[in-house]
Amino acid sequence: MPRSPKSYRLIPAEVPSLAARGSSVYAEAIADFVESGVSSALVEMSGRKTQALTLGLRKAVAASGAGVKVVTRADQVYLVRV
Repeated sequence: MPRSPKSYRLIPAEVPSLAARGSSVYAEAIADFVESGVSSALVEMSGRKTQALTLGLRKAVAASGAGVKVVTRADQVYLVRV
């Protein structure tokens, strides 16, 4: 009996590394803050809620190891050098 064709195919490929995704907007903001030399700065990102912005920036700070602290006051997010 002949084999029926499969509805899928397997293609050999290497899995791209996570770094191939590019840097996040949060990591870019942290890098820009560090380069700026200012002691503190208000961060505004359109389309992001305060909690999401805070979490994203804190993860980016942890990943970068930068001497920066993320502070939230009155629904505003700030970056502060430590």
